Amino acid sequence: MKKAKKVTIQDVANYASVSVGTIDRVIHNRGKVSPEKRQKIEEAIKKLNFNPNLLARTLALGSRFLVCALIPSAPYSGHYWSIPKSGLEKAEAMYNDFGMAVDVFPFHLFDEATFNSQAAKILEQNPNGVVIAPIFIQESLAFVRKLEEKRIPYVFIDSDIPGQKSLTYIGPDIQKSAYIAAKLLHAATAKQGDFLILHMVKGYENAAALKRMESGFETYFQENKIEQNRIHKLTINSTSKEVVFRELTKFYIRNKHIKGVFVTNSKAFLVSDFHLTHELDIRVVGYDLVQENINHLKSGGIDYLISQSPLRQGEKAVQSLFELFVYKKEPEKIQNVPLDIIIRENVDFYLNFR
Repeated sequence: MKKAKKVTIQDVANYASVSVGTIDRVIHNRGKVSPEKRQKIEEAIKKLNFNPNLLARTLALGSRFLVCALIPSAPYSGHYWSIPKSGLEKAEAMYNDFGMAVDVFPFHLFDEATFNSQAAKILEQNPNGVVIAPIFIQESLAFVRKLEEKRIPYVFIDSDIPGQKSLTYIGPDIQKSAYIAAKLLHAATAKQGDFLILHMVKGYENAAALKRMESGFETYFQENKIEQNRIHKLTINSTSKEVVFRELTKFYIRNKHIKGVFVTNSKAFLVSDFHLTHELDIRVVGYDLVQENINHLKSGGIDYLISQSPLRQGEKAVQSLFELFVYKKEPEKIQNVPLDIIIRENVDFYLNFR
């Protein structure tokens, strides 16, 4: 007999289209709630057969839960990593009334030493749970071993390290996203010419997702028995415009038949800028709706962007830990986010709706 799914306060909030804090005010009859919202909440509680007793006992005990997040720093507003951080903060605000606090420990995207130093600070905090962006494989593995020794649950976001004891992974299916990128580039280039997979990362061998991205990209051509396209790979150990332009210049001098570029991070705008500067007719597919990418998508330098729901990744990570702490509810081991394909013609609709 299948065990009935335990209804959580988040389920009630979603059903009634209100915040968790509003649910709490109705349950405990405190604070101002409009009659319309109160009625919607009461109907949702009844419809879903929600029992708030467990939550009430948790609050009565004065429980506090600290979640530490180890993610790359966002050096400026609108940087990719500012979006998952906003998701973490949004979830903290949602669950703050229930004793949840989120403390972010940023590390430099090109410096493993900062990852290690921030990880050590988190261990000193002895948190209830940890959210990790496992950018560096070896450093991430060493860190999670220490968390496991302390029996601290952890959640991976943005990229996964398969085979670990993480509570859950919240993020894209890396290989499928790269498969989609290959299909888009193949169509955009009239199916002829060479392609480039471009990484901008300090150390290829220590980057968690890059090999799986390459595998996903190549699988598209293998499965469809497409042999006329040669796939090149280039790793640039910087996101500095000067360095990227210099390395692309050297690469294109040696490889004159590139028709499409798959950029494996949120910096596709740098490649588009290089192509526009040098008047190169080369198609570009990249990730994420950062403002610079949006600008180049609209100007035609980027053909497709694949959005990986970074805001939702941050929110869902905190939600998963909250439900574990309060309801003893374990999430699915893998929670893949939707992959949205954004083009110039639909980007404004997408942004306005979001």
